[in-house]
Amino acid sequence: MEGQAEAASEGDPDTRRGSPAVATAPAPPRTAAAPVDVLPPRTEEERTLPGGITARERLYMVTLFTATASLLYADQNLMAPNLSSIAADFNFDDKQRDRMLGGFIAAAFYMVGAPAALLFGWLSDKVSRKRLLFAAVMLGEGPCILTIFVHHYWELLILRLLTGIALGGALPVVFSLLGDLYDPSRRAGVSSIVQLSTGIGLAMGQGIAGFVGPALGWRWPFVIVSLPAIAVSFLMLFTCREPLRGGTEAALQEQFQEHPEGFVYREVMTWRKLGHLLVIPTNALVIMQGLFGCLPWGMILVFLNDFLAQNKGLSVQQSTFVLLVLGVGGGIGVVGGGWLGQWLYNRWKWSMSLFIGSATVVGTLPLAYLVNADVAAHPPLTLFMALMAGLLSGTVGPNMRAMILNVNEPETRGTALALQTMLDDLGKGLGPVFVAAFIEKLGRVGAFNISTAGWIPCGLLLLGTSVSLARDEKAMQQRLRHVLGSYSYTFSSSTLLSDSEQQRASGQPAEHCTRVAGTGDSSSSHRLSAPDVRGGTSMQHRPGAKAP
Repeated sequence: MEGQAEAASEGDPDTRRGSPAVATAPAPPRTAAAPVDVLPPRTEEERTLPGGITARERLYMVTLFTATASLLYADQNLMAPNLSSIAADFNFDDKQRDRMLGGFIAAAFYMVGAPAALLFGWLSDKVSRKRLLFAAVMLGEGPCILTIFVHHYWELLILRLLTGIALGGALPVVFSLLGDLYDPSRRAGVSSIVQLSTGIGLAMGQGIAGFVGPALGWRWPFVIVSLPAIAVSFLMLFTCREPLRGGTEAALQEQFQEHPEGFVYREVMTWRKLGHLLVIPTNALVIMQGLFGCLPWGMILVFLNDFLAQNKGLSVQQSTFVLLVLGVGGGIGVVGGGWLGQWLYNRWKWSMSLFIGSATVVGTLPLAYLVNADVAAHPPLTLFMALMAGLLSGTVGPNMRAMILNVNEPETRGTALALQTMLDDLGKGLGPVFVAAFIEKLGRVGAFNISTAGWIPCGLLLLGTSVSLARDEKAMQQRLRHVLGSYSYTFSSSTLLSDSEQQRASGQPAEHCTRVAGTGDSSSSHRLSAPDVRGGTSMQHRPGAKAP
């Protein structure tokens, strides 16, 4: 960089030592190229991201981000296998056990996770995301370790609330990071791996609690699960780099490639952008479908196991196995559906929406079979229907999150993902409440049929994104180019500066500063580094700062 500065100073009298650092001549002409909205396929050597993150380093980072989220989610169901043991410690009877442990703590766990998701999503668009993820792990795992000292119900309640905040906030941060590590042609597939890992973590934690709790006491699983999560989070914090925001966006690639050390995308989340985020059609459709999805998932997660055992003639072990098969189908749907959805998206963007919308609507059929059929009379068919219900419903998650990543700017993705996660958590907390209310009015079969039908409006809303997805993604890329249109070049560094920064650096009126393209938003928050031509070092121009 120093050599470039000296060369510029020798060839241009306006940039000699002691002269103003910013040239006012127009930028060198460049060959016009048609804008692209999706990055073309790249070779292994070309996969190095802005900031110097190589393909191997990116894989390492994704592995640690995914492992961190998986181990954090292992905390979620640690109480379930040992509810009776916990109740005995607190001198609860059976009704108090179900109400105080299975009801209040579970509902509060998700209810605090919803606003936490919004808070962490907002912060992820403003601060270092790997540090924010580390903070979420500490907030969740610290209370887990402290559970070993719990002797009163209110102590356990507070500690579980803190863990709920951490779990609610972690996922938007992880997916925001993935959005800057992978371009749209890979996001759905990677999202499927992350979503599957959280499910594996949840099952792993519940398994540890089931085996360790009866042997060592119900408190020890909390400690055993938290220690590796803390260790991995420290490894993530000290060995992973923060990916540059916008580093995988097609509209920004030209600037990242031409100015690898000088261009930094520094747009930040604002209230105005939040309002715009809510009116993007794809965002609205994806977020709204979660309102209806709380009914079938509330029924599946809380009531279906007991319903099959008490009302459909299966034993507890058989009904549990049916739910296990449904979960296996969900895992297959997450991974297979994520990769198939990505394959479809890379060819016709609308086909991803058609795929997951249709799968969601069709998924009501096998679930309705489990509710209405004589499942005990046809065990193989029952297991097949459970597998299909899980497989079809599992296709939605990774593709839906990829849609959110693809239609939102880098600085708004965390908040958009947080809104979706918030409704998801509210659904997990409130869904069983709505289903229970339906049961009181209609009985179990009637209530479960209405709950199953909740997937129909979900699917229709997702089908609606087939019309909006490509248009919204193209509009987002155009907004990024519009932001770039408000920046100008300096010969001394070949970096970009805003008009106001040029004015402060050169001491000239704003009308003397040459624009490169278009008129940008005066509220743009870009602050880009410009080399000091006297020493070749990078300095940050800030309001009120004088050029040397």
